[in-house]
Amino acid sequence: MKYLLTQIALLLFVCIASLSVCLPLDAQVKTNDSLSIQLKEVVVEADQQNISASVSTYFPTSKQKNASQSGIDLLNRMAIPQLALGAGTKINTVSNKSVAMFIDWLPASTDDLKNMRTTDVKKVEYYDYPSDPRFLGNAHVVNFVMKRYEYGGYLKALGSERFIANDGQLNLFGKFQSKRFTFDLGLGASYSKSTHDFAESLETYRLPQNDGSEKTFRRTESVIAADRHNRLLWPTMKVVYNTDKITISNIVGAAFDHTPINNTTGTVGIYPDNIDLISFDKNEAMRQNSLSYSGNWNFILGKRNTINFYSVYSYTHSRQSNLYREGTAEFPNYAEDDSHSVRARLQFNHSFGNYGNLKIFCQGLFYRASTRYSGTTDMYDRLTTYRIGPGLGYSFSKNKYYIYLGVGYNYDHSKYEQTIEHSTQPWADASVQYSFNGKNHISAEFHYMTSVPLSSYRSEAVVQSNPLMSYTGNPALKPYKSFDYGITYTCIPNNSISFSVYATAWSVRDRYAFVYTPSSTGILRTIEQPMGGFTSLTTGAYGLVRLLQNRLQIAGQIAMPFCHNGEPFNSDHVDVNYSLQAYWYFGGWNIGAQYFSDKSAPGSEINGLWTKRRETYYLSIGWGNSSWNVSALIANPFTWSWKNSNNEMYSRYFDRKQSGYGVDSHCYIKLGATYVFGFGKHVKQNNEASRQRGAGSAILE
Repeated sequence: MKYLLTQIALLLFVCIASLSVCLPLDAQVKTNDSLSIQLKEVVVEADQQNISASVSTYFPTSKQKNASQSGIDLLNRMAIPQLALGAGTKINTVSNKSVAMFIDWLPASTDDLKNMRTTDVKKVEYYDYPSDPRFLGNAHVVNFVMKRYEYGGYLKALGSERFIANDGQLNLFGKFQSKRFTFDLGLGASYSKSTHDFAESLETYRLPQNDGSEKTFRRTESVIAADRHNRLLWPTMKVVYNTDKITISNIVGAAFDHTPINNTTGTVGIYPDNIDLISFDKNEAMRQNSLSYSGNWNFILGKRNTINFYSVYSYTHSRQSNLYREGTAEFPNYAEDDSHSVRARLQFNHSFGNYGNLKIFCQGLFYRASTRYSGTTDMYDRLTTYRIGPGLGYSFSKNKYYIYLGVGYNYDHSKYEQTIEHSTQPWADASVQYSFNGKNHISAEFHYMTSVPLSSYRSEAVVQSNPLMSYTGNPALKPYKSFDYGITYTCIPNNSISFSVYATAWSVRDRYAFVYTPSSTGILRTIEQPMGGFTSLTTGAYGLVRLLQNRLQIAGQIAMPFCHNGEPFNSDHVDVNYSLQAYWYFGGWNIGAQYFSDKSAPGSEINGLWTKRRETYYLSIGWGNSSWNVSALIANPFTWSWKNSNNEMYSRYFDRKQSGYGVDSHCYIKLGATYVFGFGKHVKQNNEASRQRGAGSAILE
């Protein structure tokens, strides 16, 4: 409680100090017209950024666009105060919530952003709980608005290679537009070969004996050699039909993911029983092939009415093999899985003009998996899960205020063999946003929902991974309840300075969690429900300053997460982490530096892990124009250890400490280049074809 009060007091102090800086500044008023439904808003326009109650708009500079090889790279260079600093491929809010990506109001994936022509980005919009129906009900949204052209097309090639890390990728993309139709073709491939991707562990067992005593011993697993190869190939095609009142997007794609080699050899020690080390080797392989379709249909009906329909179907075939040998004992485990997944959302929208916007919708999820296990267990699992959820949302915007309220009901049904579970649960969203004078903005949000368990967690198969550890699932699991709370304050005093402070919390009730059940010969990891609560709280701040006529940009972020993990783990953790970023632009050149400190976080609400990742840092140089972009980066030049993380978990009968090894925290050199060739009379830029995701595998892990 003392920690919570301290963090709340700190947040209030920073907010009051921020207001004292921002409130006296003058504002210029402008009407925002980026939404399909016109809203009356008060907006302040700066050279590069506008902020209002319902949307924040940012305008990238030509230097930032020419220096960026992808949409993610561009967002990182723009350093938007509502988004977290990062060097990866996933975009989160500054408070670490997921962000849905859109390009010209159509859903976009990570590969879409890679294939984007960054010099065509006109502006970037950020929304919290937007009223625009094309954003499909997502809570946090980034939308790239692109320049529009008469007709034509372009070709783009993007390639990169990480030396020492020994991996690389190549993307080829083509777009052609003819009148109202746009055709996209995408092809991507990547590979990795690593001899440093493995984990070492120290496990403590406390096992009850037949005489009533409890035996405690340790098991260590040390790696001598490892080898892992992976290949990925994805083709995709998209066709978009667009008029003033109709937009229809259809995407078909496939992905072929193959890990033919994932081998590890080493030694196992068991103390105090055995003095001599025992050799082990693990041989794993995986192949996953998937096909998918996604459709996004938008219709303007007139009289302020619109209809949206979004659907995704995916099929995945997975095959895994795992042969573990420890001394003379063998533990073979094989699994083959066929999974089908369907997601759909049908939405009707009506605008009441100055009195707000109403949306009525129904969304659904269907998942079916058939999984065959052999080896240490022989079982054939069949699982069917579906969810049907009607709901409605209402948004209202007036002057400096924006309010969104959403409610609905979910019916969940699950059938595993002869076990049938079903439940009904409500959900609710609420967001209130206020723009004081156009230069500063505060938002508060609340979200309540239930989450469907992963299909693999419901398996009754008992898989033995080593002489002391086996694991299984629980077919009787039910959706758990979760609550999100958050408040964020953003200030943009002028074009050279911006910052934000935030506090966010997430709690889980009726959760399921791993439980380690002992016997005299080992541990069986099961999943039980309900278990103790899980709560996380994070407070933090973000700041950006631009100097030397915007040629030098410096950004930083600091966060303090706290986590309580109840029964069966009964642990509390707190951490402080920070990151820094700087870019300097001169002519067509740019130099960058990034630093990310050690960062600790919970593994998930189910496994009880607390993971600490090692610091990383980067130096980069690049050159670019409207067609070419080349870059060179050196990562972690003074770090030559392959160890990149530590995680730990404690429970009544079983503890685990694990050290992870890999390439991300080790020194490596990355070279990358993109080339864009335009033809015709220019292009009309929408979102690009990208690798489509398959249905998740139901194989128990």
